[in-house]
Amino acid sequence: MIGGAKKIVAFTGAGVSEESGIPTFRDPGGLWERFDPNELGGGDIFSNLFAGAGTPSGSLEFMSEILSVLKEATPNPGHQALADLESMGFSISVITQNIDNLHREGGNSRVIEVHGNIFRLVCLNCGEKQMLAREELFRLGDELVGFLEAGDFESLIKLASRCGCGGICRPDVVGFGEPVQDMPQAIEEAKTCDLLLILGTSGAVYPAAYLPGHAKKAGAKIIEINATQCCFQEMADIRIIAKTGDALPLIVERVRELRRGIQQ
Repeated sequence: MIGGAKKIVAFTGAGVSEESGIPTFRDPGGLWERFDPNELGGGDIFSNLFAGAGTPSGSLEFMSEILSVLKEATPNPGHQALADLESMGFSISVITQNIDNLHREGGNSRVIEVHGNIFRLVCLNCGEKQMLAREELFRLGDELVGFLEAGDFESLIKLASRCGCGGICRPDVVGFGEPVQDMPQAIEEAKTCDLLLILGTSGAVYPAAYLPGHAKKAGAKIIEINATQCCFQEMADIRIIAKTGDALPLIVERVRELRRGIQQ
């Protein structure tokens, strides 16, 4: 099924990043079990920060934990397998709900991040976006937490004023209750693929969870790889109960072997 695909789309969720040591949000023991997203304030947390209104309860601990796990996270075999498909010549796009930049670091060039990318900043004044190197993100993150702990909002504003227009920048991620990013592009990718890989997502977060339905309706075949039950199992043509990093590299290697055999 993969070997004959003309256009592949991989739809990935928190389960893929979890294999790199990044905790999920919704699973038992996940971040939303320990931090109430409504109390954190969603996207308003940034507006409140820059207005000097302080931070909601638990937000400093939440930010510190996110930065800590991201510092240690690297692309895992699941990320590498998707990059391998691209390097083998397959037309593949990745639509991810993850904000950790690991698909790009892993080697995929066409990545749609519907919940944003924490390694990218967006100006609140002009909308210009800029990517940060890993070292720069963590330096800025550590300074941010330090200023917040000290209540030094003047230094915080100076730190965030990074745009050429003089505007304040915030992480380009979708806060709780904010609209997703690049959804029309993601829908178009889903509608025009002939194979959709569903990897490490429960299908509980909308509107991203509508994407497999768009692909199925357009005639795409669907392979689902999930370690747990999810809501996509009825539409999947092939369902594999496993972690992406365990199953997908084996599948990709088999595709590679078959292609070598055909070429010989």
